[in-house]
Amino acid sequence: LHQMAMARIAWYQEKIGAYDQQVWEKSLEKTDLNGIDSKPKRTGHIKPDLIDVDLVRGSTFSKAKPVSPWTALTRKGLVRVLLFPFFFQWWIQVTSKYISSCILLLYFMQVAAAVLYLEVPGASPSEVFGPMCLMLLLGTVHCQIVSTESSRSPSGSPAASRSGAPAKDSKVKPRELERLRPSGGSRPASDTDDTMWEELLQGPDSASTGSTDSEGEGRYSAGVTLPQATTLSSDDESLQQGITGVSLTVLQSSSAGSDRVSAIIWEQGECKKADMSVLEISGIILTRVKLVEQGMGYLMLGGLVTATLALLPFAFRLVQHLDMSSLGSVSLTELGQMAAGPPDAQAYTFFFITTVQRVCLTGLFFFMMCVAERTYKQRLLFAKFFSHLTSARKAKKSEIPHFRLKKVQNIKMWLSLRSFLKRRGPQRSVDVIVSTIFLLALSISFIICAQLLHSHKTFLDSLTNWELMVWGSSLILFLFRLATLGSETNCKYSNASVLLTEQINLYLKMEKKPNKKEELNIVNNVLKLATKLMKELDTPFRLLGLTVNPLIYNITRVVILSALSAVVSDLLGFNIRSIKIDY
Repeated sequence: LHQMAMARIAWYQEKIGAYDQQVWEKSLEKTDLNGIDSKPKRTGHIKPDLIDVDLVRGSTFSKAKPVSPWTALTRKGLVRVLLFPFFFQWWIQVTSKYISSCILLLYFMQVAAAVLYLEVPGASPSEVFGPMCLMLLLGTVHCQIVSTESSRSPSGSPAASRSGAPAKDSKVKPRELERLRPSGGSRPASDTDDTMWEELLQGPDSASTGSTDSEGEGRYSAGVTLPQATTLSSDDESLQQGITGVSLTVLQSSSAGSDRVSAIIWEQGECKKADMSVLEISGIILTRVKLVEQGMGYLMLGGLVTATLALLPFAFRLVQHLDMSSLGSVSLTELGQMAAGPPDAQAYTFFFITTVQRVCLTGLFFFMMCVAERTYKQRLLFAKFFSHLTSARKAKKSEIPHFRLKKVQNIKMWLSLRSFLKRRGPQRSVDVIVSTIFLLALSISFIICAQLLHSHKTFLDSLTNWELMVWGSSLILFLFRLATLGSETNCKYSNASVLLTEQINLYLKMEKKPNKKEELNIVNNVLKLATKLMKELDTPFRLLGLTVNPLIYNITRVVILSALSAVVSDLLGFNIRSIKIDY
């Protein structure tokens, strides 16, 4: 159906395009243009000593991306959460058996809470619908995160992880590569196919073999189907090791691994020189980043907010029924009955289930936010150590190599290292988490503004509003933290003072060595071009350092600023104008 629709669109496009054609265009269509097929060809190669704009932008060191669009991934995530028992094996593959079993228990507890909600008169809607929405959100986010599993190399498979060093070149023999090619009968699954219901009826392991999503742990790359890890033979294990070795060899044979720079290193206080590549320098920086201890502040903040949200319904009911004038004469038993209602098995079971769900699901969400915060902190450390490379004092203090940008080759290495370090670590998966935090904070802020406009006098009389305020404030705190880290990271990578300092050093060298003035002038001009190129390429849409797309940026400006303007205007009694804010 999808192909038929696209064929009709292409046909109509050609049809209406025929009315715009001139005589020369019609004659070209009638001419038999063979293109490059009729041209004589000879063997060629790409020169590794030149750079592409992708190198400065960072896309040279590509990361795994999902083939399916986010709409399809969201749909699959919602279905896999709503029908969790039917996709239990899939959840085991993308998490673990223990975690999947715990989530399955929470799923059945959620079903029980939805049934008991009708029998408990004192229950709040947020107590049952809050954990339900949170489970849907977490499942959808995790589905989008693991959607690139099929695009990764098989080095992450159990068979490959049992091996020691990767095998040598000699991505694997030709006959083995031929065996990896998909057969003609295999049908790649698209997002328009109803593969979700096929999995539901036949089990998650019986989906079509060419799926672009992570439908099974035996599929590792688009268009390549490998056996299940549990049935791998020794030949298959060596083949997977060989593919990993080929990928590493290709990276090492590129300019990132072949080009070298004369760098200064310090060993026990002694200054020594060594020829190092981008991979070797980045490996040293990676080791230094891993040795830095991460703080526990935001993890403790997440635990505090989790406990607050879990106990908030009880505290809200207690405040509603408690008379402050007779506080001294109230017993602990009466306080408990005010918070949870009179003794009733169904009510107590409902409150126990919802409390456990709030603790588990809210804790998982804040755990993911702490993962994003730790990743942003590591990105800042990568940028910090990178900025120390051209400073002798800072490089010695940080125990990393040091080199100057006194040659064109050194500038090329510096740009390559900059792009390579910017792409290290989790990228898209953490961006999914950050985007979820941002959109959730956006939605909660909009709901709070709408509630204030509707009934600001009774706003605090609702438990849902209190929960929204706790969620909104905690999410904003995390967003400010991520915004600060992202802004500092961008400043470290885009700091033009490093290049300006190196230009001053070049002029100092010209004064000392007049015979090399022409050569140093060339390097100085390249530094100027590098500065301009970095300024031109390092300007995507950002919101306080957070990389977001134009749609989210415009939604933020229009919705949030308009809502806040309306709330302030309604509460203060006068109109204010929304200011156009550019970051």
